[in-house]
Amino acid sequence: MTTAATCAPFREEPPERDTYILDHGFRFNPATWRRRLPEAVDLPTWFDDLPRVGRWPRITRADLLQAGAAAHTGRAAIDVLVGAYAWGSGLSSGRSAARLGKIFNLNDDRIDRRLGEALRLLRSDGPVTAYAALGRGGDHRLEGLGPSFFTKLLYFLGWDSAAGDHRPLIMDQYMVIGMNDCRSTSWRPLVPWTADQYGEYLAWAQETANDWGAGTETDVVERAIWEHGKRLSQRT
Repeated sequence: MTTAATCAPFREEPPERDTYILDHGFRFNPATWRRRLPEAVDLPTWFDDLPRVGRWPRITRADLLQAGAAAHTGRAAIDVLVGAYAWGSGLSSGRSAARLGKIFNLNDDRIDRRLGEALRLLRSDGPVTAYAALGRGGDHRLEGLGPSFFTKLLYFLGWDSAAGDHRPLIMDQYMVIGMNDCRSTSWRPLVPWTADQYGEYLAWAQETANDWGAGTETDVVERAIWEHGKRLSQRT
């Protein structure tokens, strides 16, 4: 298995988390989300407090981690989900906004209750249990909401409050591509990924963070491996 010391993303000193992670953000157009979401779904009130860069507000990981830490209900988790979609899509958000709107339409009034249950499991039993609950065949699965975005939700909701030894992290195809390269594994880049794979990823990220540099957090590893995976995918 390739170690953090020899895998390309980890040959240099780890970047500062304040700039690399907490300030990692994108501009977005709230009006796009308002048009594409059902009328019953309000935009998060804290969108109004986001700083503007030119015409548009800018949302960062720090904003979402703060909102996630303050979320204690399914309704508050919905706000974080909307924010996570806006952050993950940026200004090219029309298709993503429509996709999120479809998730609300497909799941009707179940979304509040199921996200509330997933939040409870995240904080009582840990991220792997919450992943299993939201994943394929899970008790709280939401139709149309796949791991690439529900792991964003778990990350923002549970970074400082998830139970267990490992913090939740975002998992998507680029992360899997990058991790396959660093670990000499052959996980499928596209879903589904099992809860056991998610747990293995969290444990590997923690081990890699420890090897990379004292005090390095696992979300620094996550972004580094995501960027590595995206570069690799562009070469093929």
